[in-house]
Amino acid sequence: MAIYSIKDLEKLSGIKAHTIRIWEQRYGIINPQRTPTNIRYYEDEDLKFLLNIALLNKNGIKISKIAKMGRDEIGEKVAAISEINFEYGTQLDALTISMIEMDEYKFDRIISTNIDQIGFERTMLEVIHPFLDKLGVLWLTGSINPVQENFISYLIRQKLIVAIDKEPLFINSPKPKFMIYLPEGERQELSILFMHYLLKTRGFQVLYIGQDMTLF
Repeated sequence: MAIYSIKDLEKLSGIKAHTIRIWEQRYGIINPQRTPTNIRYYEDEDLKFLLNIALLNKNGIKISKIAKMGRDEIGEKVAAISEINFEYGTQLDALTISMIEMDEYKFDRIISTNIDQIGFERTMLEVIHPFLDKLGVLWLTGSINPVQENFISYLIRQKLIVAIDKEPLFINSPKPKFMIYLPEGERQELSILFMHYLLKTRGFQVLYIGQDMTLF
């Protein structure tokens, strides 16, 4: 079980700490635990619930109305908004929720819907890459743990591999052939897999030889 400060909640949800405190006091949205020295902290369920509330609030639903909803109703509305609102912030919030909850189905539904609407390349550039930038900030500030980061990286990697595999091979292409790899010490391959996809969609032959490679 992870433990979060109110500043962690602010970073992850985009809701100011002062606002979170007001919501707690006025609506009883979440109730922080306290250490023996009276320092407030939050648990996984608090974070998940706040992320859902934040997404609804950012999409125009007043906090007073949200406070009257049950958790199931909140979850249903979040799912519905994630599938119809392709605004940048909403998609990042929805993906953050799927990462924190480690919900593969929710992640897949969000990404698949984007791919259907705008295609794989734009989904990578406009949705997944900004999300990975946010993920990097959250990782550096200690707001997420290695399990969550590895979980979401694995799912994105699978999407890339499937997309690459769907593209035809250009065996007799007159275009240059590319050999791509990650040098020694480098193992994060999402960007180079996306490069592989981009080259392949443009008719180039690509030889991908892996990560952490020493060639000379």
